[in-house]
Amino acid sequence: MGKSWRLDAGERQSLQDHGFVLRRDVFNGGEIDAIRDACEALIEQLVRIQRQTKLAAGSYAFEIQQPLGTVVKWEPDELELVQGAELFAHLSDALRDWGLDARFVDPARHMAGAEDIALFTEKLNLKRANKGGPIVLHQDYPYWSDVTPLAPRIATAMLFLDDATRENGCLEVVPGSHREGVQPRKDIAGFGGLEMEPARFDVSRLVPLEVSAGSVAFFGPFLVHRSLPNRSGGDRRALLYSYQPAGNPHLRELLKLGPHPQHDQ
Repeated sequence: MGKSWRLDAGERQSLQDHGFVLRRDVFNGGEIDAIRDACEALIEQLVRIQRQTKLAAGSYAFEIQQPLGTVVKWEPDELELVQGAELFAHLSDALRDWGLDARFVDPARHMAGAEDIALFTEKLNLKRANKGGPIVLHQDYPYWSDVTPLAPRIATAMLFLDDATRENGCLEVVPGSHREGVQPRKDIAGFGGLEMEPARFDVSRLVPLEVSAGSVAFFGPFLVHRSLPNRSGGDRRALLYSYQPAGNPHLRELLKLGPHPQHDQ
């Protein structure tokens, strides 16, 4: 019988008190190299295809690839530079399989409140050297609450593919913010209105998570977080898997994007 990666008592208390759990050096160097290669292969695949219209949405620029069932994100100030992608486990067998790894799934079972869980969405965030922009202050919940009643139960595992530092735009979190409900958001229409209003939040509460590649942060949909631009000479990449109780539609199905292979569920 394989090792259990479930949260221990101390981690469960940390999740309750602080809203996140950080496990350092979960994946070894060889595994991280393989995951990085799969991520870069995905980006190469998405860059090669015929471009669709790039749409400004709040602080971001999106390109909806309807036939492929994915969304490519571009740096809003440099529209030829990919910022990331979302909804892609169906496009990469390797990345789909990594999303089923017990090191992600076992902790997420507790967080989602279900023994049998499945992917809800998956994201790849890229902060390229000297050019990667910020991920603005936000909670995940507002982005999901209109499409699924399970939004409060979605659990996210964020794998750091490079050493993360303040200089290269590491994840910053607000411990305890998950207990404060939905935060005030920008008073604008559309997608941008899902972003938090920094002027109405004490950003001095943010704590940077400086970690080595291979570490994983687990958190729920109400944790306040952001990341700043990459001002270093190296990339800062992160892969995020979000889980929900099994038997429910993937976000791609809810958004009616592309094909829906059986192996998603």
